[in-house]
Amino acid sequence: MTKNLLSERSDVATLLRSLRAEGGRIASYRPGELLFDPSVDSRRLGIVGSGSVTMWRLSPKGKQLAIASLGSGEWFDNVFPAAAGDRTFFEAETPVTIAWLDAVTFRRLAQRYPDFTIELIRSQVRRLARVEDRMSQTALDTVAGSVALAIKQMAEHQGTTEIRVTHEELAQRLGTVRESVSLAISKLRRAGVLAPAGRRKRLISILSPAKLNNFVGMQVDSGH
Repeated sequence: MTKNLLSERSDVATLLRSLRAEGGRIASYRPGELLFDPSVDSRRLGIVGSGSVTMWRLSPKGKQLAIASLGSGEWFDNVFPAAAGDRTFFEAETPVTIAWLDAVTFRRLAQRYPDFTIELIRSQVRRLARVEDRMSQTALDTVAGSVALAIKQMAEHQGTTEIRVTHEELAQRLGTVRESVSLAISKLRRAGVLAPAGRRKRLISILSPAKLNNFVGMQVDSGH
């Protein structure tokens, strides 16, 4: 096994041969095929040799959310204890080859090849960073929809496309913090929904009612 096994993403054949030689089991799957359900499958770790895998989260209410896409060299497992909560499962996004390591084999490799374990940790950190970025963007989109709805309601109530309100006042109205509202308003301005701030900071001017309605529609569709 090479020192930087998981970083050799350009040589998938070497990756798979190395893992097979160390006791791994290589398996291929078709797009859409279920690869792994951590809640019911035996203790093991899967490393993506080629192709891509979608990580899904299933809420207690049965809602599915794709939260990550895993590529060559990335991994998933149920070897490490996980906190109780929403279920996750893994599905082939494209034709994919997986190198499976059972719990005993994985622990042996982790002890024998420290650099192998380090590469696994680095891969996990990169995946978590992508998930965090996605969640942050989703949260911002949700706040932007709430802000758009509040601005629309205030404009209709006042009978104008220009309303005088501070970011702090909007935050209080929505039950959030000023920083989140400021980011949302910046997003709406970049999207051409609101006019640039200019010198009158208390003034929010609706540049495009149609685009504003689109953001409001996103908020309604999300169920908020």
